[in-house]
Amino acid sequence: MSAGTLILAFLAGAGLGGFFFGSLWFTVRQLPTTGWPVRLMVGSYFGRMAIALLGFYLIMQGDWRRAIAGLVGFVTARFMLMRRLPLGRSRTPDAVG
Repeated sequence: MSAGTLILAFLAGAGLGGFFFGSLWFTVRQLPTTGWPVRLMVGSYFGRMAIALLGFYLIMQGDWRRAIAGLVGFVTARFMLMRRLPLGRSRTPDAVG
């Protein structure tokens, strides 16, 4: 197992995480404007999960170390998106209270 393989697994996991959590953010933003919010949430969930599971299967290729590297990348993408995407609320102290 080379370091390059683990770095590629990390980057692939980060890409999957960016897709998964970015799609979740987009879906939640669309909920107030859609006529069928339940269908949107359920369809989005199953679509995101299917792509994420397939991606992890392809990343892993039977080696648990690749799966861990991919998972670390997946979670890292989540934290990066949380810092970059607007959350719909102000973070200034004036907005509290």
